Amino acid sequence: MKKVFFRSIILIFISVLGMSANAQSAKRVEKTVERRQEQLDKQKESKKKEAKEEMESRKQRHHDIQTKKVQKRMKQSRKKAKKHNENKREFFIKRWFS
Repeated sequence: MKKVFFRSIILIFISVLGMSANAQSAKRVEKTVERRQEQLDKQKESKKKEAKEEMESRKQRHHDIQTKKVQKRMKQSRKKAKKHNENKREFFIKRWFS
C-alpha cells in the first residue's frame, strides 16, 4: 500500500512540475514574438517617417525651382482649392438619410 501511495505522489509531483515548465516556455515564446513584433512596428514607423520627410523635401524642391510668377499662381490656386473644398456639401446619400 505504501509503495502505491509513494508512486502516485511521485507521479503527481512529476506531472505538476512538467506542466509548469511548459507554461513558462510558452510565456517565453510569447515574449519573443511580442518583442519581434515591436521591432517590426518600430521599423515600419521609421520607414513611414523617412518617406514623409523625403516627400516634403521633394515638394519643397519642386516649389523652389519655380519662377516667382508660377509660385504666385500656385499659391492662388491652392487657396482657391482650399476654399472650395471647405464648403463642400456632404455626400448626397448621406444627406438623404440623415
